[in-house]
Amino acid sequence: MKKELIGSIDRITEQTACIIINDDEHQLRIPLELLPDGADEGMAFTITIERNEEEEKRLAEEIATLKESLSQ
Repeated sequence: MKKELIGSIDRITEQTACIIINDDEHQLRIPLELLPDGADEGMAFTITIERNEEEEKRLAEEIATLKESLSQ
């Protein structure tokens, strides 16, 4: 499952960009280091959200290993 959002940078603070999503009801705060170089207020971006089942499996295995080591 994949969802694409369109948003624009409303304002930038020292370390964070506030992105208003196209529905005008939601906003995201994203660290500047995660945005492309040169990102600035007023610029529009497509944000893709996609489930990562491989990472879920890896994390579940990692947690199971940690739980096992704690119970010993």
